[in-house]
Amino acid sequence: MKNIDKTNPFQSTVQKTDFGTVTTLVTEFGISAKESISMGEKTLLANYVYDKDENYKLVYTVVDADGISESFVEDDGILPTLFLSPNQENYVSVQPYHPDKDFEISIPVFNRENTEFPKGNRVFIGDFIGTSNQFSVFYNVDIWSDTKPDKLLAIEFRNEAIKKKHSLKIEPPRDNRIFIENNEIHLLAKDGTNWLHRQIDELGNLKKVRTIKPNQEYFWQIIKLSFEENSYIICEENGKISLEIISPDNTCQTINLIDIGDEFYNTWQPVKISENTFVTRFNGEFGNGWFTTKNDQLLEIFYNKGEKGYKNLLTGEVFPTDEDLIISSLNKTKENSYAVVFYPNVERAEHEKFIEKKLIILNRNR
Repeated sequence: MKNIDKTNPFQSTVQKTDFGTVTTLVTEFGISAKESISMGEKTLLANYVYDKDENYKLVYTVVDADGISESFVEDDGILPTLFLSPNQENYVSVQPYHPDKDFEISIPVFNRENTEFPKGNRVFIGDFIGTSNQFSVFYNVDIWSDTKPDKLLAIEFRNEAIKKKHSLKIEPPRDNRIFIENNEIHLLAKDGTNWLHRQIDELGNLKKVRTIKPNQEYFWQIIKLSFEENSYIICEENGKISLEIISPDNTCQTINLIDIGDEFYNTWQPVKISENTFVTRFNGEFGNGWFTTKNDQLLEIFYNKGEKGYKNLLTGEVFPTDEDLIISSLNKTKENSYAVVFYPNVERAEHEKFIEKKLIILNRNR
């Protein structure tokens, strides 16, 4: 395959602040934020960039810790899902244009000269979770159904190339959260009044299982899930954020973190930035934000409710912004550092073709 070409669709500015390095990318006609992922100590973004005729191209942008960026354009593909191979090379699944059918291919983002155009596969709609042994693992929960089983996709690599894709259905209960660490895949689901913790392999075979009787009825996300060590589960009720800590002998303890006064609408998979340290983003009726935890300690929590920016509710410090923002994605960069990607929360005027014309990337060190 041909390597992707450089492009320059953005005007870029970089500002150093007390909160980190802020990069602003502005395009002339429009941009639609899609995803971001770690690229070594940098951030790799995938976005649609529009021209004046409302046509768009998939553009990859690399932003380093100093805020410097460079962009590349995809030759033929839309609907990107960024992921990492087991050796931490950046890959993407995209759907090439075809007049009669939908299919996706999974290819390296860069260094394609030794890659042949792959045979297409049925599109898998799901999130990249992580890598386990020689597999890159994705997971899907059908939020529109109460009965359809969860699905897992394991892309198997051999000799630093994709060998085979394994798509499988997960036995109930459905609506699992998934956690991968040390080549172990763990699932957690609500099962009646209890929680069910399962460990499976990359092909869905059950290895271990236990029933947990928690103090909390519901949970949002997994920070850590293990049979041999303490597990840490994010819970929230009426704006009160807590951790449910589950010991290897199944004892449950609730640690209250903070009361932000507003319930969550959504949360996203926590991002590990260093040993036992994770960053989790959330949104609700009145705003959005993110918080960082280490074991059972809350290190920081930023929330933009009622602010021109994001206020750290622990210190009162504010990361100022000129406009209301929405978080598009969040990823690790260097050890104990991360990037947050924002776009403006603006309404389109009747005469405007596009809503967003810029992205803001905050590179923050803990």
